[in-house]
Amino acid sequence: MYATDTADRDLPGAPLGPGSLTWKYLGDRRMLLFLGRTGTLQNMHPAVGAALQDHSNFFDDPWDRLLRSVPQILGMIYDADPDAMAARVRDYHKPLKGTDPHGRRYHALNPDVFWWTHVTFIEVCIAINEFFGTPLTGAQKDQLVAEGITWWRMYGLSDRVLVADYVEFKRYWDTTVDTVLESNATTDYAFALRHNKIPAPPGVPDAAWALAWRPVMGFNVWLGAALMPPRCREILNLSWTRRDQKMFTLFATTVRGVWPLLPTRARYLPRAHVGVRRTRRGGSVGAVHASDAGVGRAS
Repeated sequence: MYATDTADRDLPGAPLGPGSLTWKYLGDRRMLLFLGRTGTLQNMHPAVGAALQDHSNFFDDPWDRLLRSVPQILGMIYDADPDAMAARVRDYHKPLKGTDPHGRRYHALNPDVFWWTHVTFIEVCIAINEFFGTPLTGAQKDQLVAEGITWWRMYGLSDRVLVADYVEFKRYWDTTVDTVLESNATTDYAFALRHNKIPAPPGVPDAAWALAWRPVMGFNVWLGAALMPPRCREILNLSWTRRDQKMFTLFATTVRGVWPLLPTRARYLPRAHVGVRRTRRGGSVGAVHASDAGVGRAS
């Protein structure tokens, strides 16, 4: 157990697996549009930003963190053995500790730190629908929060950080944005990538990347600013004009109109689609049921 104070909260979870909202949206290919946003929101936490600077190759190859972490997070929802993947994700963070730029000790598995990164994955399921689909109802948001509790307990960390419903979730989100998040070396670097060339993504020839990197990274930086909560734009000192907003509205409307026309295979990321196909064949679904929500809970 990595918590050191206050009691766990005895809150009910909700089932994960086929039929859950997390299953429906986390592996949605539209999530790729949020990679820069979600990563930046995580990195704005002082402890996460410090851990990246101290323990990763983020500045040499920003693709590496995304391509290592996202498939494993998806594996916790769509793989046949999600508990094994949860343990792998958790244990990867065990050695990540140090001192942040403010002189405060951090550990990646401190529940207050790890909960924030977890919350960003719950929130992106809501944001996908806010920006590029049909906004979720209050009941659906409460369901996602409850599913997030079950998902969190797969890590075996303290329940003391949990929130009971979307009202508490939103209060936690707003408080964290207003009082914890900050710009730092990792966020400054990320939003300068339209000017600073980085290695080609895996599978992209260097010659092709030499031609494509400026427009590709320029679009991604612009999209990251478009999707960023307004308060975070202020913290990061990101410019956003009426013209930018008009262009983004057109882009979002186009995605919203085209998306329902695509086949299932095109709408899911590969690891998620494998899980979808497996459940359609009647194989192991890797689901975590509400009755199992306390399994692995820290005490």
